[in-house]
Amino acid sequence: MVSINPYPKEKLIEMSWVQIMGYISTIALLLPVALILSLKLYKNRCLAFLMVYYFSTLIYNLMTEKIIDLPDSYVRGFGIINNLLDVPLALLYMLYFTKSAGFRKKIHIGILAFSVFEILTIIFFGFTKDAITIIMGPGILLIVALSFTFFIEQIKDVIQYSKAPGKALMSASTLFLYGCFFIIYLFWYVIRTPDIQNAFLVYFFVVTLSSVLMSIGLFTEKKRFKMLEELNTTRKELSMLYPNEKIAFPKEKANFMDEDGF
Repeated sequence: MVSINPYPKEKLIEMSWVQIMGYISTIALLLPVALILSLKLYKNRCLAFLMVYYFSTLIYNLMTEKIIDLPDSYVRGFGIINNLLDVPLALLYMLYFTKSAGFRKKIHIGILAFSVFEILTIIFFGFTKDAITIIMGPGILLIVALSFTFFIEQIKDVIQYSKAPGKALMSASTLFLYGCFFIIYLFWYVIRTPDIQNAFLVYFFVVTLSSVLMSIGLFTEKKRFKMLEELNTTRKELSMLYPNEKIAFPKEKANFMDEDGF
């Protein structure tokens, strides 16, 4: 996620609402991490990357809220690293929505290409705000385009086949998050607005809402995995009882580990 510090030294004024929303967004960021761990969704590699993605932003929030009290230089450094990891981690997670080997290969190439782009940008501009501005713009647009494509596909699946509503919620969460992040990016990194309080009220609200939506999607997906595992078990049992019979089952994969996009 886009990392920016809501409390720079030159703005030491009362920000009670910003701080409250910061605490709320931190709790919201903990939800998907806790769900992926408790429901053992990390067995799927794409969702394991999603957990790392949220955990990294959670740690940064704890730093900016001074719950983890570190020198400002460490916080800024971690924020830069968080921004550099943002797009590669998001792309690795979005492999979860791919339905073809060809599309997965294109995303893998995209991850490699974007990583090279980040390295070259850092070499030329250093670990500066200008470098992050150059990197995050195309990265956010890339995630918006992909998440919009996957959102449309998942909505079609829900409407036509009543299939995978959890995936639809997860893709909606990603589209909403990065669509709003692009607006925040323009104001914070490009226009460099001085109105920090309102910018961060919006930022924390977006993070909170998208994290809650993602959590609902993850919980719904776990129910689908359980149903598919039961279907897989039933198929094996029937195959043993009727070895010479061809039994028709839904085409959707019943193996959780096959759905990680790798």
